[in-house]
Amino acid sequence: MSGMTAVEALKISREVSKAVKDVVSEIAGKKEAGENVGMGKDGTPTKRVDRVAEDAALEVLSGYDVRVVTEESGVVGRGDVVVALDPVDGTFNAARGIPIYAVSMCFASSEGGARYRDAFFGYVCNLATGDEYYADREEAFKNGERIEVSRTERIEETNAIMYYPRRDYGFKRVRIFGAASLEICFVADGSVDCFIDVRPGKGNGMLRVYDVAAGLYIAERAGARVTTPEGESVEDKEFTMEERFRLVVANERLHKALLDVLKV
Repeated sequence: MSGMTAVEALKISREVSKAVKDVVSEIAGKKEAGENVGMGKDGTPTKRVDRVAEDAALEVLSGYDVRVVTEESGVVGRGDVVVALDPVDGTFNAARGIPIYAVSMCFASSEGGARYRDAFFGYVCNLATGDEYYADREEAFKNGERIEVSRTERIEETNAIMYYPRRDYGFKRVRIFGAASLEICFVADGSVDCFIDVRPGKGNGMLRVYDVAAGLYIAERAGARVTTPEGESVEDKEFTMEERFRLVVANERLHKALLDVLKV
C-alpha cells in the first residue's frame, strides 16, 4: 500500500493543475496551440498545447517520488505511486478555444504493477472554467461539494454521451464533447446520465488509462457502475501505455438497461 494519502494527492494535483493552466491559458484558442511539434509515445502527433502542458506538469511531478504514465513522454520517473496523467484531455477543444478541456490525474499504488483496482485518488479540472472534480476512497466532489450520479432509469429519459451511436438506441438525446475525463465527470455530477464508448480500436478500444482512469474513479465514488459494454469489470486494467478501454458508465439501474439495449 502506498504511503501517500488522498490529501497529499489533492495537493499535488492542484499544483500540477495550476502549472498547466498557467501555460495553456497563454495559447489556448490560438493557431500555435494546434501546431504539430513532434510525435507522442502513444503514436499520435503532439500538438504544441500538449507539449507545454506536459512539460509544466512533469516539472511539478519531478519533485515527488512518483512514476508517471503520460501521453507524450510515456513512462517517466520512479516511485511507489503511479500517476496516470493527461495534461490536456480535449486537445482539439483547447486548440480551438472550446472551453471543455482538462488536466486529468489518477493516483495508484504501484507495488507489483499498478492496475485500476489499486487507485486511491482521482482528479480532473476543467482548465477553461476552473471546475474541479476529485474523489478519495469514499466520496466524490465538485468544487468542494459532494456529488452523485443521476437517478434516471429509463432509456427514453436518458441524456447520453456516446462514442459513437451506430443506430438509434432510444435515448432522449446524445451529446459528444471531446474530452472523456470531463464527460465521465458530467456523469458523476448528474449533468448527464451515462457515458458509453463502444469503439473497437484495434480490438480493445480507443481510450487509454490516462484518458479515463481519474474520471472513472470519481464517477464510481459518486455512485456509478463502470464496466465494458459486455458487462466485464475494468478493475484489472493496467496503468500502462498499451492498455485500452471500452466503457459503459451510469447509475446501477440504468447501467443494466444500457447493457441490454447495447446487445440488441
